Amino acid sequence: MVTTHLPLFLAQGTMRLAEPEATCLLALADLTESDELVFADQLVRCLHIEPEQLLQVLQHLFTRQLVTAAERGALTLTANGYLLARHLVMRHRLLERFLFDVVGVPWIFVHREAARLAPVISPLFLERVVELTRHATVCPHGNPIPGRSEVVTTEIRLPHAPMGQRCRLTRIAEWVGYESHLLQRLWSHELLPGRSFVRVPDPFQRYVIVVDQRVLVLGPRIANALFVVVE
Repeated sequence: MVTTHLPLFLAQGTMRLAEPEATCLLALADLTESDELVFADQLVRCLHIEPEQLLQVLQHLFTRQLVTAAERGALTLTANGYLLARHLVMRHRLLERFLFDVVGVPWIFVHREAARLAPVISPLFLERVVELTRHATVCPHGNPIPGRSEVVTTEIRLPHAPMGQRCRLTRIAEWVGYESHLLQRLWSHELLPGRSFVRVPDPFQRYVIVVDQRVLVLGPRIANALFVVVE
């Protein structure tokens, strides 16, 4: 028997979420995984919607007591919101794994295709996805699949990587999947999980790494989205 690692009533509750609400909850969970504070403008950028549209969705999530606003407007998942979001995260990352490993969808497109597929899959289809990806512990971006693995405690963000020491990229923050131009850059430079590189000094205080004798200069947003371990 296949398990999704969450009670059935929670999975059913997630399936009853309207698509905009589920998408927003997933994006909030993805952002929260990488940043302590998440604000509405970050969701607008990830979801590619107008602020007015986001406000309507957030009002529904507030009413259902899945999301709350803290001081300074930071958005936080409630206990119930966290449980539902955890299922959404699990479903999304399993779909990414299925699309990448079983279907053969290129790495650069798995986030987009999983997001398109998630609202229309049935519980039976999800069970088959779970079964066909039973050995996977992380998504193609290296992020842990809830119930199967956790974040590696020895990971650090690239800006904290020591100069001159070889590091291995372990995961890319899931929010990067919402911004295709950033995915495109990582893809074009083959800077994917498992790739090793060395960070080198830069007189302009930029984030400069050497990958297979190629020098890459990264901006602060993408640098902060890359998690590494020192080899």
